[in-house]
Amino acid sequence: MNDSLGNPDPKIYNATHWNGSGWELKRIPILLNGTPFYPVIKSIFTFNENDIWFEAGIHWDGIAFKQIPFNIQWNGNVNKLWGRSSNDLYAVGNSGNIAHYNGSRWTKIESGTTTNINDAWGIFENGKSTVYCPVSSIFNPPQDKKILKITSDKVDSISWEKDRIVYSCWTKNKNFLYVGGEGVYVNKFGNWSEIILQPVGTNSIRGNNINDIFIDGDYGFIAHFNGLSWHIYNNNYLKGYSRLSFKGNIVAIAGNYQGKAIVEIGRRN
Repeated sequence: MNDSLGNPDPKIYNATHWNGSGWELKRIPILLNGTPFYPVIKSIFTFNENDIWFEAGIHWDGIAFKQIPFNIQWNGNVNKLWGRSSNDLYAVGNSGNIAHYNGSRWTKIESGTTTNINDAWGIFENGKSTVYCPVSSIFNPPQDKKILKITSDKVDSISWEKDRIVYSCWTKNKNFLYVGGEGVYVNKFGNWSEIILQPVGTNSIRGNNINDIFIDGDYGFIAHFNGLSWHIYNNNYLKGYSRLSFKGNIVAIAGNYQGKAIVEIGRRN
C-alpha cells in the first residue's frame, strides 16, 4: 500500500472494511507482552456492528478493540469462530484446537484429533448449542477425515464413512447437515447422500434456511439451492473462491484472482 504522498506505507494493515461505497483499511491490534502487533487474521464473527469478534480473542465493542487472551495452549491461527452470543462463542483451528468462551474466560476443549479443523457452524436448540466442525488436511498426512459434534463442551463425531476431505459445513436444525470439500453432501435425518454438481473442490457453505443455500469453490464455482434445484454460476475458472457469508438477500464471496484478493457481492432483488 502507498501512503498519502504515494510512498510505500510502512504501516501494516490486517483487515479491510466495506462502508457501503468503498473499502477502508484497518489495523486490528493483538497485544504481545503489552506491545501491539498486527498479524494475519483468518477469522471473524459478527453478532452486530458493535459486537464483532476476531481471532485470538479480539473483540470490537463499537468503540474500541479489546483483547480477551486465550491463556491456553494454542498453536497457529483460529480458522473459524461461531457462537450464538458473546457469552457462548467457539473457536477452532489447526492441530485439532478448540476453545469456548463463556463470557468471562476461554477454556480449551479436547478434540481428540491433531488434524486441522477448518470450519464451525452450530445451532441453538432446547437451551444448548450444538456445533459441527469438519476435520481434514491435505498438507499434514496422515490425517483424520471426520466431522466433530460439540455439545455442552463435550466432543463426539458423527457418522462419516467416506474417505473424503471436508472443509465446510452448515446447518439450520438437527435434521439437516450440509458439508463440502471433495464433493457436496447432505445428511437428512441421519442418512448421507451426495449432491452432484461439478467435479471441483468446494470450500464454503452457508445458508439462510434449508431452501436458500450458497456454495463456492475452486475454478470460479458458485451454486445456489432454492429448495427445489441448484443453479450453478460459472463466474470465471481462473478465480478461486475460499469463503462466503450469506444473510438475507446479500451474499459476499472472498477468494483470489491472478494473484490478488477479491471480494464479490451478490444482491437478490
